[in-house]
Amino acid sequence: MDFARLSRKLEGLEDASSKGYKVRDLHLVIRHPDIWYEAYANIYSNKGAMTKGIDDNTLDGMSKERISNLIDSIKEGTYEPQPVKRVYIPKKDGKLRPLGIPSGDDKLVQEVIRIMLERIYEPVFHDTSHGFRPAKSCHTALEQVQKTWTGVKWFVEFDIKGFFDNMSHEILIQLLEKKIDDKRFIKLINSFLKAGYLEDMKYNANYSGTPQGGIVSPILSNIYLHELDEYMADLCQEFDKGKKRPRNPEYRKLDNKLRSLREKLEKNGRNPELIRELKELKSQQKTIPYGDTHSGEFKRLKYCRYADDFIYGIIGTKHDAEAIMQTVKEFLRDSLRLETSPEKTCIQKAAKGIEFLSYGIQTQYKEKEIKAKHHYGRYTTRRTVTGGILLSVPQHKVMQFCKKYGYGNWQENKPLHRAELTNGSDLEIIETFNAELRGLANYYALAREVKADLSKLEYLSLYSLFKTLAAKHDSKLTLIIKRLKRGNEYIHRYRFKDDWKETKVFQLKHMTKPNGEVDELPSTLYLASPRSELIRRMEAEECEYCGRTDLPVEVHHVRKLKDLKSKPHLEMWQKVMIARHRKTLLLCAGTPDSCHRLLHQGKLPSKRHQPKNT
Repeated sequence: MDFARLSRKLEGLEDASSKGYKVRDLHLVIRHPDIWYEAYANIYSNKGAMTKGIDDNTLDGMSKERISNLIDSIKEGTYEPQPVKRVYIPKKDGKLRPLGIPSGDDKLVQEVIRIMLERIYEPVFHDTSHGFRPAKSCHTALEQVQKTWTGVKWFVEFDIKGFFDNMSHEILIQLLEKKIDDKRFIKLINSFLKAGYLEDMKYNANYSGTPQGGIVSPILSNIYLHELDEYMADLCQEFDKGKKRPRNPEYRKLDNKLRSLREKLEKNGRNPELIRELKELKSQQKTIPYGDTHSGEFKRLKYCRYADDFIYGIIGTKHDAEAIMQTVKEFLRDSLRLETSPEKTCIQKAAKGIEFLSYGIQTQYKEKEIKAKHHYGRYTTRRTVTGGILLSVPQHKVMQFCKKYGYGNWQENKPLHRAELTNGSDLEIIETFNAELRGLANYYALAREVKADLSKLEYLSLYSLFKTLAAKHDSKLTLIIKRLKRGNEYIHRYRFKDDWKETKVFQLKHMTKPNGEVDELPSTLYLASPRSELIRRMEAEECEYCGRTDLPVEVHHVRKLKDLKSKPHLEMWQKVMIARHRKTLLLCAGTPDSCHRLLHQGKLPSKRHQPKNT
């Protein structure tokens, strides 16, 4: 199978899936080296590329031969995934979240599976699904709610108990078999589900769930919850009623009285008594909704999901919200074997609001009048549409952020210096503060009053920075501020390679509102794009340290170039990587005196041939 044939095959899988057919012969696609090179190019630069699982197997030492061996083992049915190494990371509520770290080979195999599953399922996933998908994010989920949920009266938020740990393997395999007619491919996925995990040197079997931290786990979770998306799409269609909200009878009654008064004014001239009565009726009418908010003739159900967090909104009664909540709970329990958390699954008035993806979400009813031409010819004033969705920054989230990074005392509005940063350079300190505040501001960029909501945090961050620099230089705070001040900006000037550079201290005025655009999925197969630079280097089969071409080459990885630069004494191979600005170096392998073998033994000499530029 050549590359063009592979491209056509994958495009065929996507086309068949979008038309509702089952996809076949995936075991033939997975044997092609090109998809493995693309998978490797996708993950080699990730932070976890060098993180070890239960053994020393990482992505270091990747080679054409290693990829070929993996393909052969999958072809022969002898490939067995290693158990993942279980570690724990803290959650926001103080509890610990379990993560599973796969071995290097398993990461690569999972990425190949992920690429293929993405091609099969992206054409059929719903627009209401936003987590772990190309061109989908927290922001696209929030924008969908903001733009399409106007007029919602009730919010219902759900929380699934331990979703990743409780996914049924049996149900997941059944769901995969709905779209995939290839037993060998399904068996490979199942082997990862059953691989188990190692904790405190003790093996534990997996009977349900998929490890958080696994490359293929996110898309498997979306495949699992796609059934919920399908169910909710049908439920929305069944629930929705009426083309538009019927007119409020009280509003109509007052409108008829106003029309009668205007006709009298036209006939009898300007009468002070009639004008006073007209104004009173108009004021009374403004207190009444134009549409009948209690009518059962107009109903809407809205739904949005990000990973395993999902909410829905109701234009209807509280009874409607309660009935649908119970229906969804039963579907999760009976069809997906998932339970909801009673304390976190609740109904809330839309005007009061809820939190979703760390944003405050509520409907806003704000009176605003515009001049408009009435349907019977007159110019008059009318109210704009109310009930729009307001996104805001929850203050407790900002307080938690301030405490986490130690900017100061929130209640007393008192900035503090950060002693742990004083050993870094001025540039490193400023870039640390910039990255923290910019990251938070960018995340909350969709909030209507984001700058006002974050203004107090900005002050504490800014003066915490000034105090940290003052502590580092044993200087007065006013002198630090004076040194950085440039007009209405704070700018740090520093020397770099015989030249002067500048870095601005980030402030909220520097942020820009997102334009709402997201990248669309490419219409052509991304595997058909030019090979990545790393893959081209691998195929050249030339050692980038000694220049030999008679031996196979392997990729040597480092976690960060910054780690090399901080060393007081550098080996020649380290200088080569720094000079090339790369975390990878292609080295010859396979013999006792090969560069990669000698490097790991700490015996790689500095007097080998200089590498050629690639």
